[in-house]
Amino acid sequence: MLYSHKPEIMNYSFLLIAFILSPFSLMGQQDTAPPAQKNLIYWSEGQKLVWTDFDGLAERYSEHAAFSVVGLESRMDFSDSEYRVSIGTYFEKDESWSKTWTALLLMHEQGHFDLAEIHARKFRKQVLEVIRAGRLTTSEFKALHESVMADLKNAQNEYDKATNFSMDYREQLKWKERIEEELQRLSDHADPEMIVEIQ
Repeated sequence: MLYSHKPEIMNYSFLLIAFILSPFSLMGQQDTAPPAQKNLIYWSEGQKLVWTDFDGLAERYSEHAAFSVVGLESRMDFSDSEYRVSIGTYFEKDESWSKTWTALLLMHEQGHFDLAEIHARKFRKQVLEVIRAGRLTTSEFKALHESVMADLKNAQNEYDKATNFSMDYREQLKWKERIEEELQRLSDHADPEMIVEIQ
């Protein structure tokens, strides 16, 4: 994980970033900051992926029809009076590619992006619960982040396996519905920015 630390007394800041590569049989985490803003699409309720968002060069010998790179970016600042937490989900255009452009495959790739957002919302919820129960340390924040990333990796692998990388139409539709329901269930944690006063 990447950290940036401000040395001021009682004011700490660090940044955790993890990249998730889809399909997850090729998944990896990288300890690098996200690329320039223009290359990123941050997850938004009203914005769905379109094929023109996949700007990367397709891997010629890959067995996969498409490849999405999504990431979770998280930051926490705190002082004596409040926590400021930012947990965002993004899609990296220059590293994502496709060889075919069907509606079903695009739905599948959107599912990977949405699963990352679900886990960002779970992370936000957990952070809020820990802050309200007491103080959240940087090591606890890092541990929560790593736990969420492990869960996300498992969910992405399960998604690819169950849908056979979108080839199983019925399973793909079931997962689409399941993902939409989970996003709705966690809608109270949709805002990537949180300011929580310390009691």
